[in-house]
Amino acid sequence: MGNQYKTEYHMLKKLYFFILVCTTITINAQAPWQQGELEVSSNGHYIQHKNGNPFLWVGDTGWGMIQQLTREEIDQYLDNRKAAGFTVIQTVAHWSPHGGGMKRSPDNAANAYGHRPFTGDEKSPNTSEPLVVKGGRSVAPNDYWDHMDYAVEAVKKRNMYLALLPCWASELVTNTKEYTADEAKSFGTFLGNRYNKEPNIIWVMGGDTKAQFAAYDKNQKYSEYDFRAIYRAMAEGIVKGVTGKSPAWNEKHSAWDKVFLTYHPNGDSPYGSSQWFHEDVWQDVNGVEVWKEVDDVYRMMLNDYQLKSPKPSLFLEGSYEYGTYRHECGWVTPVRVRRQFYQTFFAGGAGHTYGAGPIWAMRGNEGDYNCGYTWQQALDFPGAKHVAEIGKQFLIHHKWSEWVPNGNVISNVGESESLKTAVTTESNNMALVYFANNSACTVTNILKNEAKAYWFYPRNGKKVNITSFKENESRDMIPPNKWEDAILVLQSDM
Repeated sequence: MGNQYKTEYHMLKKLYFFILVCTTITINAQAPWQQGELEVSSNGHYIQHKNGNPFLWVGDTGWGMIQQLTREEIDQYLDNRKAAGFTVIQTVAHWSPHGGGMKRSPDNAANAYGHRPFTGDEKSPNTSEPLVVKGGRSVAPNDYWDHMDYAVEAVKKRNMYLALLPCWASELVTNTKEYTADEAKSFGTFLGNRYNKEPNIIWVMGGDTKAQFAAYDKNQKYSEYDFRAIYRAMAEGIVKGVTGKSPAWNEKHSAWDKVFLTYHPNGDSPYGSSQWFHEDVWQDVNGVEVWKEVDDVYRMMLNDYQLKSPKPSLFLEGSYEYGTYRHECGWVTPVRVRRQFYQTFFAGGAGHTYGAGPIWAMRGNEGDYNCGYTWQQALDFPGAKHVAEIGKQFLIHHKWSEWVPNGNVISNVGESESLKTAVTTESNNMALVYFANNSACTVTNILKNEAKAYWFYPRNGKKVNITSFKENESRDMIPPNKWEDAILVLQSDM
């Protein structure tokens, strides 16, 4: 870790401690879901509440939370993420523990209290029979599901949404085939029925896997599969458990309005859930993962934005902060994290999920993803503040839900780490340009009037006013000296 990174790390650690001391964990006067259920906006590009207010998805990746952590550790993790500003926590009900430099655990691995999720032995779960033992409570669990109840309640208590994957499908569907369509539907019904009164659950099918695939790998080995029926059956089970109704995955029915669903794919270009489920009734929003190809974020998200009959698109997993990705430890620096975040929204995305390398598995401190850090230490990595506090507030203040990708604002845009991207608002009174590094491009004021202008530094929120742009004026622009990235804002007084 470089000196600059160390200094920022320790400063943020002190800041987070101060925030946690000052933050009350009890429910605020109004939880976000009191604005109404989540639904798709009329233009198909973002998520909103029933009352019309946009919902900004700023997620954190806590895949192993339910299976790996004790109740006390869950509280520690969620307290930090609530204070940091995250609005969504992503986790898995039936997790296949891996990562952290440790060997993958069996498919029916016990949680921190020694409870397995299903009947069957440790290696072979009977996924149609959750192992439920009477008499337990969320605060005194005697089975796996009591403890999961605690996690669900803990997220809700902190006014955050829970993006819940029923299973980690890359292992449990694609690899070991622990779920048939009938078992998936049965398990979905179990979960939907158990949590049908929880207002903060967003259901996420998949789990780091392609729903359908046919190709040769680098060794010219052919692979082909199609598991779409399993995920469609699981969605049907969830809606049945939540509503008591049984619409088919392709049937328009009011019951589907009572659940909010997406799909978490495996990830790098060109694969996203829109390839398999864009026309499906059950899927409300598309999901994208760009795990290691950090320069493909904008193109992947823009592709979804430009689809006919659009659905909002969520960036559900990216390159983890302080991960290596076949480079040195720390290759995924805070600026690379910020690029993924802003390029998501400058491509018209509806939400973004951040991740820290040592956190997602929540075990171990070795291997490429952890670089010697525990998940507790990684809670204070700078990138979390950059996106969930500074970035979130920037998006809200600058009316992110009105953004429309607009290449007419810029020319000489560069590529890869030099890429510049631009949006204008629907009302055409604001234009914004994201500079992914400190290099120049030409910016034109295409707004209808003279526009005030300023630079915004995504690393610390600093704002620097500059000379206004006249109407139709073009100007060669470069961020202030030593800024790693920047946003140029033009705003007219229409």
